[in-house]
Amino acid sequence: MWKTAQLNKTMKISLNNYKRSKLFFIPPLYLVFICFVVLIILLVTSIFRESPIFDELSYVPAGYQFLTKHDFRYEPFNPPLTRELEALPLLFDKQAISDKFFLLPRLVVVFFTICLGIVVYLFTNKLYGKAAAVFSLFLFIFEPEILAHGHYATTDLISTFFFIFVLYLYYLFRKRFDYKKMIIFSIIVGFALATKFTVLYYLLISLSIIFILEKKHKKDLLKIFYWKNKLPFVLVIFFVSCFSLWATYFFTFEPPLGYRFDTHRSITNLAKSNMLINFALTQPIPLGSYLSTIKDDIRANYSNAFEKESFFFGNHQLYGLPGYLLLIILFIKTPIPLLILFFTSLIYYFKKSNISYILLIPIITILATSLFTHVLLVLRYILSVYPLMIIFSSQVINMINKKNSFSLILLILSIWYITGTLNVYPHYLSYFNEFVGGEKNGYNYLADANCDWGQGLIDLAQYQKTKHINNLQLAYFGTALPSNYGINYKRIKDRSIVQNKNIVPLDIKNNIIAISVTCWHFCGYDHIPTLKNKKPVDIVGGSILIFKE
Repeated sequence: MWKTAQLNKTMKISLNNYKRSKLFFIPPLYLVFICFVVLIILLVTSIFRESPIFDELSYVPAGYQFLTKHDFRYEPFNPPLTRELEALPLLFDKQAISDKFFLLPRLVVVFFTICLGIVVYLFTNKLYGKAAAVFSLFLFIFEPEILAHGHYATTDLISTFFFIFVLYLYYLFRKRFDYKKMIIFSIIVGFALATKFTVLYYLLISLSIIFILEKKHKKDLLKIFYWKNKLPFVLVIFFVSCFSLWATYFFTFEPPLGYRFDTHRSITNLAKSNMLINFALTQPIPLGSYLSTIKDDIRANYSNAFEKESFFFGNHQLYGLPGYLLLIILFIKTPIPLLILFFTSLIYYFKKSNISYILLIPIITILATSLFTHVLLVLRYILSVYPLMIIFSSQVINMINKKNSFSLILLILSIWYITGTLNVYPHYLSYFNEFVGGEKNGYNYLADANCDWGQGLIDLAQYQKTKHINNLQLAYFGTALPSNYGINYKRIKDRSIVQNKNIVPLDIKNNIIAISVTCWHFCGYDHIPTLKNKKPVDIVGGSILIFKE
């Protein structure tokens, strides 16, 4: 009798899955293949349409220093793994650093974007089934922020991959955590910690809360004998993770406060009278570089030790704005269809409780921890939210059997989602949703890595050639040289640190004026009487405003 009931239950589940699969006219595996082909096309073609962004030209050389000299002082604000991976092609072709498309380092990130897509698919398949997994992949490949950072040689996408991968492995291994699985898990945790400092507290907080929620007898957590039995597992995770993390530093030794012992550091004077500080300044230890990075990151993100110039909805601040404003940025730069799907899934989750807390807790952790920072207001700092939102939102596909009318709604949302993303191709970074008037109006609200990161030179060169512009004045934000792309221009006040042309006065009557969005706000062009009331005649590359008399 019991076997018959189980068989009927299994057949019912299979029938439901079959009905859902009929939503697709070709087998899911073909759909998965097509999705990845589309993803690769969108990412690779975008590489050839965007100039190197501001951070790429510092991150990749830093990675090369890490690999060849094992010197981690070159860029001390994050652990080294992402930059080491992106700099790997330079070991075989050092000229890749001068490529105007930054092709090889960017292809490394494209590879990890594909890997992240695979993890998103597998994670969703485990949580919500095959139909939801295919739908999550669809949401993933057309998410503008994923596409933007999925082809830039920076820390954000690779860090996101390792963070999501750790969560996925925890979900797979959590019921039977033997030593073999624990070692695999710990190695990946170590690599995740080596990508970005924020991963440390994202994982620590998220996994701790998930572990407590999954514990049936929570009172046991307060008993000594419980932790005594778990101690070997805890020690394995700790030491293997540390070893994996240390490997990314090539097992070097460094003082916890870094090799920057000089008379200009205020802490140097304290070291003369404090043995502990003196030890931290002078005594090399394993993972000292990582501890030094944590110290530098805290100073950068939680104090006013460094300038963090920010622009937000007309508010210009030199030392950053409150981190909670990132929630508003998330709201205006996330496609509205994805927001609708996410909140629909949230309602569905509360009506029918399931394993989704394994996604919701990290989302809440990332957003909550951002409230306490005082940093540059850039969405890439919380990029890890997007894969989690996508996986969570994909469960709406399982509602279709219950409400046939939802199929039509889902189709409309999907078309809206694709159209919105393709409208900004290949400049996904400049995407803004309809709440603020789309990408044509987004520059009025945000700047820097939310909109303009120096990616528009290739389109500007094409624009100058097509329009036959000889009298161009340019204010460019970035680290690439416009002349390398064939742009003939006169330099006006800007935020470029590598320009070699003399600055000339702004002359709007006799010239076409091209101003990067970041320069528009940070160089004061938005307050110049001859410009502030004018609308740009064009926005080139999603980030360069064009003005003419």
